[in-house]
Amino acid sequence: MFKSIFAIAALFSASAFGQTVINFDDGSTYTLEDGQEIYITNNGRALFNRQIMKNKDTFFRAQQPWSKRDYVAQETDDMEPGSEEWCETYVPYQNGYTFNDQLWQRACQDSDG
Repeated sequence: MFKSIFAIAALFSASAFGQTVINFDDGSTYTLEDGQEIYITNNGRALFNRQIMKNKDTFFRAQQPWSKRDYVAQETDDMEPGSEEWCETYVPYQNGYTFNDQLWQRACQDSDG
């Protein structure tokens, strides 16, 4: 389920980049709330939360994925990413710099110049 989690590296420095969003295979997303932390294994198959004890020991405990999702449908959802129709409809940089923005730059901007 976690094969396509994007921006894993951003999870470790979320405060520097703003909100962290986890993207699931089914297209749904979960946005971490302020102060909420999550750690993901390198293969993206396990979630952990961190507990720091009074003596500064740190424990990582396995956590089940959240059932809550906060995905908002977009106008481009039913379009083929990179297609002419998608390029005309997609609005880049709405959520910082995403993989779709990178695709937009390659497929849409480069073809204009």
